[in-house]
Order: sequence, then C-alpha cells, then structure tokens
Amino acid sequence: MLILSLFLVGSVSAADYADPSVATQARQDQFEDIKASFKQLRFILIQDEFDAVSARAEADKLAALSQPLLEMFRVRSDHGNTKALGRIWDSWPRFEAQMLKFVELTEKTAESLEYANQEDARMYIDQAAKSCKSCHRFFKKR
Repeated sequence: MLILSLFLVGSVSAADYADPSVATQARQDQFEDIKASFKQLRFILIQDEFDAVSARAEADKLAALSQPLLEMFRVRSDHGNTKALGRIWDSWPRFEAQMLKFVELTEKTAESLEYANQEDARMYIDQAAKSCKSCHRFFKKR
C-alpha cells in the first residue's frame, strides 16, 4: 500500500526537480501537506478512544508524503523564495542523514499502526517531531 501511495503523492516528478524554482515550490507544497498530515495524525494518536483505522491511514499518508523529500533538495536551491539555507548543500551528509532519519521515523510510525500499537506510534511520531525541529534549527531560515 505504501509503495502504491508513493506514486500517487505529489504532482511533480523527480525529473522536474532539476529546476531549482520547481524544486523549491515542490518542497514548500510537500511540507505543507506533511504539516497537515502530521498534525492530524498527532491529534488521532492522543485521543482516549483510539481510531486505529484512521491512524493507520494517516500514518501511511505521512510516510508516503515524506518519501520524495530528499530528492527535492538534491539540486542547490537556496536563493529566491525559500527558507532553505545553503548549509543544506554545504553539509549534505548531515542533512541527508537527518532527512533519512525523519523518513525512517514516519515509516516506523506507520508500521506500528499495522498492529494498532498506539503507544509505539506516539513514541515514533514524537521522535519525528524532534527530528523536524533539529533539522529546521540548523538548515532553515527563521
């Protein structure tokens, strides 16, 4: 299901990311979608009456939305209408490691919800949130 959803997420193909302005806009759109999905999933996970079906669907969506992020940063695009700092490309290995960790945490969140494990899902989504904050602190203009 996750693989199928990867093909359905986003309207820009990876080949288009060679154009910095396209990559920048694609990233901004993707991050808005991720933010909305993240917020919805966290809301579902804190409810006393846990809706495992909704949680799993939202977690799968979030994991799929996270997959193309790294590709959207491959071409240097720190000029123009962006908050991305040049440090991303100057410190690529560090940035790549942090992005891959975030993607892994979204996948672990989704995997834990295959078994309706609300506690593990909360833990992984909290770790993913910390991962976002850490990355933004170093790589994003404020």
